[in-house]
Amino acid sequence: MKPIFYIFLITIVTSCAAIHNVPDSQHPNNFIQPNTTSSFVDQNGNFYPDSWLKEFGKPPRNASRNDYSLMKIATERSFKDKLINYEDLRLKAIADRVKNKKRVIIFVHGIDNDYLSSLSSYNKARNYMNINNSKDEVLNFYWDGLVNESLFGAAKVWVSATTNSQLAGVFGLRRVLNAISNKDVYLISHSRGASVVLSALVNPSLKSSEIKRAKKSHYVDYTNAVELKENNNRFYSIMLAPAIGRIDFVTDADELKQFTPQLKKMHITINNTDYVLGKGRVGFLARNFTPTDFGYKDDLYNELTKTYTFLEKTDFTGQDSHEFKRYIKNPKFITILKEFKLSK
Repeated sequence: MKPIFYIFLITIVTSCAAIHNVPDSQHPNNFIQPNTTSSFVDQNGNFYPDSWLKEFGKPPRNASRNDYSLMKIATERSFKDKLINYEDLRLKAIADRVKNKKRVIIFVHGIDNDYLSSLSSYNKARNYMNINNSKDEVLNFYWDGLVNESLFGAAKVWVSATTNSQLAGVFGLRRVLNAISNKDVYLISHSRGASVVLSALVNPSLKSSEIKRAKKSHYVDYTNAVELKENNNRFYSIMLAPAIGRIDFVTDADELKQFTPQLKKMHITINNTDYVLGKGRVGFLARNFTPTDFGYKDDLYNELTKTYTFLEKTDFTGQDSHEFKRYIKNPKFITILKEFKLSK
């Protein structure tokens, strides 16, 4: 009975502890000259249209998984086709934007990050990189990883954002990747952003309850998700503090997933002094939350390298912070950039 009591207690104390991560701008999916693209999606991976606040309204202060979905609101207010048409036009615009570029660098933040904090981290990482304004496009990707509003918000943020990251990958980032062809694509993620990247590359193993909620409450049909296209891209993933586990690499039949041959490298950080990734080892909480040990210790990495030859790692042990900027400022991040020929 104790686990049930604790779960009930967490539900009560976190009921108003987190808010949705929504855009500050009324033109959140935009192009900034000379070479920056912004893509902002909701908890199900739908793209925020221009003047979104007027049509969709402000989200409630309590970030429930059953509320504030763009597709839900558009469907129930009878302008679903308008949202779909906007997304189609947006993706075509991205395809046109990058068609003459050689490289596309995509940044993906983790949970508990709002737009401004994520942008600040993206710009910090960009400062260390050798970006060519005419040959490279930088795409800042934003998703609803929720934002913690109180002392008790962390549990709620993690539980809800776990599913959000997967749907943002399948319906958001994957469609962006499908708009790109014959490019070197660098996917630089932090924390649970690794789940967004993985879910874009290969379908996540969602619980039946999550699939049912998406379809019933949000009118998003996971079973009809578009597959990742073989567009002759070359994907290079750099995962800083990846908050994922073995479950993210296996099918429902407990078999290792097959990745696209377009994935050339997946370089991760290992840091067993990152308290967040270790979840503090706080009893049943650590056992019942979605695993985050891929970036915490090298056991899973060593197991997966027997199958996945694209895996590489850098040990960040000794750094006690989980913050995106601390990983970026770590000199070892510059070394990783040099390996991928991205550094100045």
